[in-house]
Amino acid sequence: MFGFMKRTVEFNPRLALAVASVYMVAVDGYLPEEEMGALVTMFGGDENVVENAVEYIKQNNNIETNISKVASVLNAEQREIVIINLLDVLLADGEASENEKELFFKFAEAFGFDQAKLEPYFDVISKKNSISLLS
Repeated sequence: MFGFMKRTVEFNPRLALAVASVYMVAVDGYLPEEEMGALVTMFGGDENVVENAVEYIKQNNNIETNISKVASVLNAEQREIVIINLLDVLLADGEASENEKELFFKFAEAFGFDQAKLEPYFDVISKKNSISLLS
């Protein structure tokens, strides 16, 4: 109430994806409303997941620790799901800044993904986002 009490949120795989995604969207120092809307859509319109992720990041603002925490709550299949979603966020606007790439590769390293393992995902997501070729 009134921002005086910090609420605790259970850190689970769904929240891990949300936390990682919020970091990817905000890596350039701001959270554009349209990109936050895209994150809410990613979670089927569940604004609470994204709000909980933002709250979690505010309470635990060490990015390196949070990357490790995200990696630690995910099994191998969940890490693959998260890295694919992060890659989709990274490439959504057709270009990736150096900050975005650096953050993405920090997650990839924490998840145990090397360049060779990422290549097929990169190819598919790049193709998926090449809608301009349909004009």
